[in-house]
Amino acid sequence: MLKKYLPKIALGLLIIAIVALIALGILVHYHSVFKLDLFLSRDLQGEGDTPERKALILNFLLFVSFFGKAFVTAAMVFITAAIFYLYKFYREVIFIIITPIAAGVNALVKLIVDRPRPSDNLISIIDRELDPSFPSGHVNFYVVFFGLLIAIMLSQQKIPLIFRFLSIGFSLIMIVSVSFSRIYLGAHWATDVLGGYLLGFILLSILLYFYFRPTSR
Repeated sequence: MLKKYLPKIALGLLIIAIVALIALGILVHYHSVFKLDLFLSRDLQGEGDTPERKALILNFLLFVSFFGKAFVTAAMVFITAAIFYLYKFYREVIFIIITPIAAGVNALVKLIVDRPRPSDNLISIIDRELDPSFPSGHVNFYVVFFGLLIAIMLSQQKIPLIFRFLSIGFSLIMIVSVSFSRIYLGAHWATDVLGGYLLGFILLSILLYFYFRPTSR
């Protein structure tokens, strides 16, 4: 019974995400700094009651954000596609190669919204970026790339179970922790991160629609 309504539910969620992204984009375009954003950034950056714990948090979140650097994402996409190609998952190769389109779409939205990055007179800036702030490109790409990887691992039973388990676990950690990383490093506000999740969900939904769509050989 539920399976019958799944397409309608998915379409409804997609429409909600699109409307929410547009509304949030308009909001941050006209009001670049919110008290809630400021509170969340300062609260998160205050984590760690000892220098050792602060260093541990910082190094972990730097590691998380490292995978969102342009040259790293390019290498990650290439290596992942090459592995799928070697094991003759040719359809998966195509979809993995498509994922960098998310960065292009994200850059276009950034230009339209044109929200300034957090400034160092408000919070601590560890990862300084020069392009507009909304939405978070790291979050957007992680949702699309790692989200697609999770879908592939869940659907392809031919892939060894241990490899599927490790891939899904790592992907979930990246998708969740990148939000804390971008805020902690002062690269984004929380609303930028939310925008990244919304845009990532929209793009991933489109990819998964075509990935799971029945095709002829």
